[in-house]
Amino acid sequence: MNPPLSYRLLKLYTRTGLRIYFRQWQSAHTERIPEQGPFIFVANHQNAFLDALLVVCGIKRNPWFLARGDVFKKDWAVRLLTFLRIKPVYRFRDGHAAMRNNDKIIRECVDILKQGECVLLFGEGSHNEAYTSRPLQRGFAHVAFQYMDQTGKDIAIVPVGFHYEKHEAFRSRVLVQYGEPISAQSVIAGIDDERERFNPLLHTVGASMRSLMLVVPHDEQYPQRLKYLLNNRHPQPDMLQQLEADRKLMKEWNASMSSTSRKRFDWRWINPIAWYGKLVHLPTDLIMQYIVSKKIKDDQFIGSVKVAVGIFLIPIYYLLAILAWYLVTGNPLFTLTFGLSLPLSGLVAYNKP
Repeated sequence: MNPPLSYRLLKLYTRTGLRIYFRQWQSAHTERIPEQGPFIFVANHQNAFLDALLVVCGIKRNPWFLARGDVFKKDWAVRLLTFLRIKPVYRFRDGHAAMRNNDKIIRECVDILKQGECVLLFGEGSHNEAYTSRPLQRGFAHVAFQYMDQTGKDIAIVPVGFHYEKHEAFRSRVLVQYGEPISAQSVIAGIDDERERFNPLLHTVGASMRSLMLVVPHDEQYPQRLKYLLNNRHPQPDMLQQLEADRKLMKEWNASMSSTSRKRFDWRWINPIAWYGKLVHLPTDLIMQYIVSKKIKDDQFIGSVKVAVGIFLIPIYYLLAILAWYLVTGNPLFTLTFGLSLPLSGLVAYNKP
């Protein structure tokens, strides 16, 4: 069932915004995604709802996905999120009564699959520290098993791995990599006990998902490992190559290694266009800094909020600035030149080396 035209237009608009937000947005092995029929994406989760946007806007299919249930409290929010193909999922902190609703959400995900559509589930259950991974939760397996039990058909699971160059930075790079589809039926073949079906599927999907991402051990030395990675990373032209270079760097790390940052001269600031770009974007910078510093309690929402606010704030600011310029100058040619200078100077000012 295709989503309405309004959804597809919003998806196109958001995809354009993501192309601007990221200096490089690389989707690898999209040919592995089934072109039709039901399947389940199982992804790692490091960057709040930005992870979901990168999948939804980066492929032809239009998956449903889950978001934390506490944002579904208002009727208008329910209508909006349902339009966006989002369903709620509840956590322990939401209380036992709320968590009982998860059984209903699993049934609804199964119904979506029965209609030939796909769903995106974050296997770890919630977003995680940058470059780490936790054991997968059973949610996606429940959906898969209920679908197979009710239809007698197999279901494919497509692992997804994200690799961010910098999780919070504008004009950084990101890799979204898709694994080979996994046949749930093949994984559990020969296992008759329903309770014993979970571990093989969790293990197989988890191993495949982690092969698509960078996994830094989340131990007492994690902060030192992360600092060393960020300060000594060797930039690569391709994000698949960057992932391999980062893995190699982490294999070489030991506690005695220095993580001193290597300072590189920022050539942007000898370019007057960069200074101009910073100046004309100062109002939006100040608004964004206020939102990030005053309104965001969880750092892992910073990148997502920057995208969400920027996609709508920047065009409105551009329109107001162009209108103000025209009212002051009264010159259409000067106004056109000023309007074109806004996005071009912004890219020069914010494209970090």
